[in-house]
Amino acid sequence: MGSRFSPKLSPLVPEIVALLGGVVSAVIIVLPLNTYFGFVTTETIFIAPIIEELAKAAGVIFLARSYPYVIASKGRGLLLGGLAGLGFAFTENLFYATVPGTDVIARALLPVPMHVMASGIVGLGFVYLAQDRIEAREGAPKIGVSTFKSKDMGSLLAVAMVMHGQYNFLSYFGYAGSLFGLLIAGFVYYRLGKTLPENLLFFTVPGPVGLLTSTLRFPLRKRVDVPRPRVVSLTLGSSQRQPTYCINCGQPIPNGAGICDRCGESQG
Repeated sequence: MGSRFSPKLSPLVPEIVALLGGVVSAVIIVLPLNTYFGFVTTETIFIAPIIEELAKAAGVIFLARSYPYVIASKGRGLLLGGLAGLGFAFTENLFYATVPGTDVIARALLPVPMHVMASGIVGLGFVYLAQDRIEAREGAPKIGVSTFKSKDMGSLLAVAMVMHGQYNFLSYFGYAGSLFGLLIAGFVYYRLGKTLPENLLFFTVPGPVGLLTSTLRFPLRKRVDVPRPRVVSLTLGSSQRQPTYCINCGQPIPNGAGICDRCGESQG
């Protein structure tokens, strides 16, 4: 691949980096926020989601910039972002467990999955950063559709922050409110995972409002993307199948190919 590319990471290293990024950010963010702001409503609803969602993604941002092939598809963005949220939520809960009166069981069942889902959507945003870095390193000419626009990444981050903020707001209404907020977050996360294409290379996010409305409006059998190219199978002759995608970088792989031409990852 040449000297333009970063060395390939060993298996599970990206996952560990993303997880540790969430752990470290919790130590740096949770304690200062609660020291200086306490449990102020406005801080919890408006400030915490912005700061936390950006901080949790520190490891994911590092991977997208330095090792973009490990987070170049929807699935990888959701996985690595979700791990960052898991690391953050686990560490945050350890801190709150020391606070008298904290319901540890409720915090494990409600905020943890919310953090995982919100960070997963943030991870989707940084897939666009990874795609931009890949294109820059390959020196590929633009072909009419930019692989990275700031509004693509920003829109997904905004959706995650709003999702986080609504959960924090509803949590002031007790366990029922927290559960309702978690259900809303889960619904948005599920629909985004179902409707966004695996390869985000040519998908332009229609802004945070447009993304939410179009995603929630489309039935599951439809997808919010341009039609994927179909490849005629040489072995079956008359059948047509959609191309598979690299498990590491998201690059389309011809049917039957065992190794990705772009990153060299074995598909076995």
